[in-house]
Amino acid sequence: MRDTVDRPWVERYRPQSIKDMAIPQAKVSGHRVALDEELRIFIKNFFNEIHRINEENKKIRTYNRSVDEKKQKKELTLPSEKAAILLEGPPGIGKTSIVYALANDLNMEVIETNASDTRTRDALESKLKETVKSKGIMDFIVQSKDKIILIDEIDGIYGVTDRGAVPTILDLIENTQFPVIMCSNEYKRNLQPLYNKITKFEINPLSHDEILKIVKRILKREKINNLTPDDLNFIIDKNNGDLRGIINDLQGIYQGGLDDDKKEILTQLHRDSTEEIFSLIRELFQDAKTLQQARKITDKSDVDYNFLYKWINENLPTFIKKNKELKNAYENLSLADEIFGRIRKNQYWSLLPYFYDLFSGGVVLARKYHPENEGFRRINFPRFTSTGFFSLSVAERSFVEKVKERYDISEVEIIQNFLPFLRKLTSDSRKYLKIISDWFDLDAKEKKLLKK
Repeated sequence: MRDTVDRPWVERYRPQSIKDMAIPQAKVSGHRVALDEELRIFIKNFFNEIHRINEENKKIRTYNRSVDEKKQKKELTLPSEKAAILLEGPPGIGKTSIVYALANDLNMEVIETNASDTRTRDALESKLKETVKSKGIMDFIVQSKDKIILIDEIDGIYGVTDRGAVPTILDLIENTQFPVIMCSNEYKRNLQPLYNKITKFEINPLSHDEILKIVKRILKREKINNLTPDDLNFIIDKNNGDLRGIINDLQGIYQGGLDDDKKEILTQLHRDSTEEIFSLIRELFQDAKTLQQARKITDKSDVDYNFLYKWINENLPTFIKKNKELKNAYENLSLADEIFGRIRKNQYWSLLPYFYDLFSGGVVLARKYHPENEGFRRINFPRFTSTGFFSLSVAERSFVEKVKERYDISEVEIIQNFLPFLRKLTSDSRKYLKIISDWFDLDAKEKKLLKK
């Protein structure tokens, strides 16, 4: 597997320049705009304004040092609408790609973070507080590029007003020395304070014909010539405008073997096949006991590497019960995520084997205790699929609604942090189980969520 995906096609064919892109249609307040031109203007105006403000603030600081406190002037800040913008639209349509392509054209560096992975105020501050400042010590030693701060999946952040990430982001925007571009998949009510402060671009998927042109260019580069127009239309329609998903499917077909029954592959094609991944997860957690065995299991799979990481992350508590082992496994996953960030940022695809070894082999090696008879272990779907969709069962949905009636907390935070905490709290105490069930007025199915 590793030999064939040293550089995944979604990265191989990521546009390096705006001129290489099919620009998605964008609107601001219902009016159509040219997205690439608007982004250029935003970045140019940002640096013009921040340079002027910095010069004025130097004068203000000099003045303030010469007068008493009552006469001191307040330093200027850049208005939020000139410091940050938001790109909102379905996953896989090119929001992130256009930022990277534009940065390449302008000889700038992109500093990217994923808001759904840093939902709390402290996490976001530690990730970004140094980035938004003017210069680090190395910038005075070497020629440094200007930066664009890219905050992806902003709709996944934890939205409690007094200790959540929205106020943190607003603070960062107010103090940033670099333009901030945020991306979200959909409208979220808890982001309203952000919508009120900045310009929101509504991004639509590319048209069928535009996607078809891109697909044909990729097929020509890969020397694939046995897919019919009907085959291509099927793949495009199946993905509902998600270009990233379409490219992943093309690579899946290619790796699946073009000499096989093409019609069967197309009919059965389902990125991140549920049946395959269920089997893979069980093998990895129950059968593999060495790094070599873990490698063998992941090598035989054609499941998207990033999505496989999410499945493993979701199912750690199902198979690893000892706290120390679970801690080690999560630390290995965290390191894997850090390495993948370096891969994406610097295009160091030679590091991909280490990413695999850490998120698969690292989990295997973290687990020391293997009971003779483990019995049946239920495999859980990851909360975020490869398209970014957040899926909940009927019981989970009703549970989330009942929690939100009591607390101002996002559904992401409820499922990923609050529910596991309640499970831990009630695992050895019927008393706590009853107290919590009564407090939230849980029915039998909702109460069962606490016993998993």
